[in-house]
Parts: sequence; C-alpha cells; structure tokens
Amino acid sequence: MTEIINFKFNFNFKNFNREIVFNWSPYLCHALKYNNDLDQNLIINPVKICSHGKIQVIFCKSLNSKLKPFPNNFWLTCPYLIKLASKIEACGGVHDLKKYLIDNNKLHDWNKFNYLHQVIRINLIDLNTRKFLRKYKPKIFNSLRLKGIGGINYKSKSGTNININIKCLHLQTASYLALNFHPGSDWLNSKNLNLNAECNCPEKFI
Repeated sequence: MTEIINFKFNFNFKNFNREIVFNWSPYLCHALKYNNDLDQNLIINPVKICSHGKIQVIFCKSLNSKLKPFPNNFWLTCPYLIKLASKIEACGGVHDLKKYLIDNNKLHDWNKFNYLHQVIRINLIDLNTRKFLRKYKPKIFNSLRLKGIGGINYKSKSGTNININIKCLHLQTASYLALNFHPGSDWLNSKNLNLNAECNCPEKFI
C-alpha cells in the first residue's frame, strides 16, 4: 500500500501570499546517487526539473532512520548549478549575498524565509514522532523547530541586520528553485543562480 503524506499551509512573504502544498510518497522516490554526501534514505522526491528532464533539486526528510536531524529541506543536485554556486562562493559569494540583504534592509524577509524552512521541516515529521522528540529528545526537537535554512541560528540577538547569518550558496539556490522565491532573489538572479538556470548540454556532466 502506497503511503501518501500531504501537508499545506499559507505563508505571507512581504507582498507575496501563496499556499504551499507538498505531496510525497516514500515508495515513489527514485533514490539515485546524486551526491556521496547525502544519505539516500533522506530523499523524498524531486521538486525542480530542468528542461532537459534532469533533476536540479530534491526534497529531503527532516530526520534519518536513527532520528538524527537533517536541516536541509532542499538539496541541489544539478552538477552545472553546483559548479556555478561553488565558483561564486569561492569568490566571496556568501559575504556578497549577506551584504545585499543588509544594504536592502532584508532582515525581516530573511527571518520569515528561515521561519518557512522551520515550518516545512517540522511538518515532515509525524505527530507521534514529534511527541516522542519533545519528551525524550528536546535538543533534537528544538533544533528542528527553531533553526533556519541549513540549521543556522538566523535570528539576530541584537535585533539588527549586522548579525545576519547565511550558510552556503548551494542551499540558497536549492531553496530558491524549490520555493520560487528568496529574499535575495535579485542578487541570485544577477549571478545566474535563478529559476531558469541550466546548462546547454547535460551529457557533459554525466
């Protein structure tokens, strides 16, 4: 019997209001070896496919079989985008994205974006497991429900933009492609890490 898990919620992001719905089945997932760093049992389903029919981003579970948290809701699998993000990151891309968010007063939007990842992450865990974690593994439970994209502590203690914490352009790109928005979308678009980004010949990456 195929188990279909569904959750949906409304999320207000500045002037952007949308209902996000995820439907997935652990029995329909094609657990291909996209990356040696990723536990294949964490893969749920593809969430972004390019015009070549290749998977760019996959949707991931919040916990592995040993109840160890996995903070990355979305994982970049496209070799072209991985290489591009790595190149930009090596040239100071994380710092530049942070500067963009600070200079454009995006702290509130950044906090809401990270909160969305918390909501997605906790909704991927069934109610009984949540109750178990809350009672017997509170540190794990709190890390799942309180930390942002990539498991970061994103809330500024001082309440100012100066402490914006950003982790990895690969995670930012994966989330942008999967959710169709990001508080730094203009900056990501300027670096060609956008919704239409793809290579001209996927065969050369195989």
